[in-house]
Amino acid sequence: MSGLRTFDAFPKTEDQHVKKSSKGGVSSILTYLFLAFIAWSEFGSFFGGYVDQQYGVASDVRETAQINMDLFVHTQCKWLSCFASDITGDRKLVQKELSFEDMPFYFPYGTNVNDRNEIRTAGLDEILSEAIPAQFREKLDLSALAENQEFDGCHIFGSIPVNMVRGDLIITVRGFSLSDFQRTPVEAINFSHVFNELSFGDFYPYIDNPLDKTGRLTNEPGTSYRYHTSVVPTTYRKLGAEVYTNQYSLGEKESTVPIHNARRGPVVGITLSYNFEALSITISDERISFWQFIVRLVAILSFIVYIVSWTFRLTDKLLVVTLGPKWSLRYQNDTRQNPGILQ
Repeated sequence: MSGLRTFDAFPKTEDQHVKKSSKGGVSSILTYLFLAFIAWSEFGSFFGGYVDQQYGVASDVRETAQINMDLFVHTQCKWLSCFASDITGDRKLVQKELSFEDMPFYFPYGTNVNDRNEIRTAGLDEILSEAIPAQFREKLDLSALAENQEFDGCHIFGSIPVNMVRGDLIITVRGFSLSDFQRTPVEAINFSHVFNELSFGDFYPYIDNPLDKTGRLTNEPGTSYRYHTSVVPTTYRKLGAEVYTNQYSLGEKESTVPIHNARRGPVVGITLSYNFEALSITISDERISFWQFIVRLVAILSFIVYIVSWTFRLTDKLLVVTLGPKWSLRYQNDTRQNPGILQ
């Protein structure tokens, strides 16, 4: 029985035969801190989700869409004419569908004059917070203007339904289009303008678009502006909320022709060329499942531990081989053993 009392099924190595690591504790602490940081980051990405973008062909067939426009033109309303045409041969005057209001022409504060807006991509949360449907105001508030203020401009605003095909929306002056017989005096023509709003589809005035708050200034009556837009249906989804918009890319061209030759050349004025693409974009907020998250987290942490352990061992081996055992990161010199009788 006395032998059984002293029996040890798991014998321990005596202290005199054990070499302790001198720097392993520091590396372990740093590794644990790094693992905690990675785990915290992964938890944040799990709860925050990620933005997924899918490209495809538009599934729903829509025949018409509306163009939302708010524009200042440096020409009096009585001289302006506006019409739309497309590749189907449909051509119509849109005077009755838009509102024309005489006003003193000016550039609002913050307008980019003869320059483009900075290219930026709005985030998903920004779009959802700004996608508030609205209507155009009935008219400008001109009560603060002086009594002798000259009304040399025109405020054009409203929504125009158009076919979802390639077409043009043209703002010109009377006498320079085929349907007008009254000729506009040359001194009354000036196509300096400001786009306060230009969008397609449902009217969300708080969503920024490439042409919003941009203006062009000219002193030549024969100066024309052509804007090329390529419209792509874009859907934003997050937590059950869905917003359907139409984003567009923009290109522009400016040209000047002698005013007496305007009838023979391109239409003098402001031309908006639009084309609705078959491509659609869906931007949504996605989250992986909880079990997928756990498997991913365990895999990442295990891989980090594996890489750190082997990096530590290889570094220690390299130091021992090149500089000697005293530079080992894993073991310190053993000074506790007494010299033997043969030493």
